[in-house]
Amino acid sequence: MLKRKVVCFFTILALGITGCSSFGSNNADSSDADEYQAVMPYNTSDTRVKHVGLISDQNTRVQIEDGLMDLSKQYFSPNQVKYKTHAFLDYDTLDATDGSRGLLGTLRDDNPNGLNPGSEEEFNTGNGKVKGAILLADIYELDWYKGKDLKGISIALVVNGTVGEHNTKVKKAKMRNYLKVTSTKLVNYMRSRYNEITDSIPIYVASYQLSESEDDNLGGYIYSLYLNKNDQDFENLSEHWYRVPSNEIAKKDPTLSDQFLAYQNKVAKVLADNTYCIAQAKYDGDTLEKLNITITAHGKTSGEMLAVSQVAKKQLSKFKSVDCEYSVKVIDNEETYCMMKRNKNETAVNSVTSF
Repeated sequence: MLKRKVVCFFTILALGITGCSSFGSNNADSSDADEYQAVMPYNTSDTRVKHVGLISDQNTRVQIEDGLMDLSKQYFSPNQVKYKTHAFLDYDTLDATDGSRGLLGTLRDDNPNGLNPGSEEEFNTGNGKVKGAILLADIYELDWYKGKDLKGISIALVVNGTVGEHNTKVKKAKMRNYLKVTSTKLVNYMRSRYNEITDSIPIYVASYQLSESEDDNLGGYIYSLYLNKNDQDFENLSEHWYRVPSNEIAKKDPTLSDQFLAYQNKVAKVLADNTYCIAQAKYDGDTLEKLNITITAHGKTSGEMLAVSQVAKKQLSKFKSVDCEYSVKVIDNEETYCMMKRNKNETAVNSVTSF
């Protein structure tokens, strides 16, 4: 089947376009008032290589940056600012290739800005002390500009939930104490090093905790700190991503679990070949905010894939709640065939297909 790779899906979906006629458009504007626009021309940061090397799972990397944007909206309005990525913290600043230097490195005499505990330091996890614990796994940065003027910065600290060779779990109180100290240290470092980041520039730091690969709970944001001049605002967060279907989600949200299984069953029966349907659900506490569905099919013709997409779109009606956002990606033989989105407080589904 002849296809073109799909680009800028959600920009197209926000426009409500079905088809491929707008692929390759140079329009960087978002029609959704709740979405940030990038500063153009877009400058790619060299940290992109670092992020991929540190966290191999693309879904997790997307959840970190997308989640940081969502959290930042309470302080930086998408109607007033545009974003850059890593305008200040570059590859060399993060570094920690061997743990000896950079912000991601360990604290030592020749690396005083390292944000991980010293290699000989015993970190109290609340479940025992661990020497040389690596808590901080990565750092993401979003910079908010109005015209050429910097208006604020958002930082994501990505931390490990377990440390040491025995994967000792870090208790919440110990983790949040570490994050409070580390967030403040990082902000002070940035203000002292970069002239553009004056005391009048507000900085938001949110902390995303990774989960173990075998967990159905995939991680999420657990803590934030907002600093604006002399004001500090600390907040405990309760964001979590879950695998769907899973035993964890069946216990947490049996209604969603049942609806998804019914949806999965309908999609699986379209073709004779196996069609797989999985999802990831984002919760804030007990409130479902997003459900991202991935359908993997092995269609042999355009007609087969069109049928899969039509069923996937129609069966979204099985999800009754309109208090969250639903997105669907249909993949055929490792190529993205179709993307769909049902926005919060809506029942209409927007889709775009690549032929």
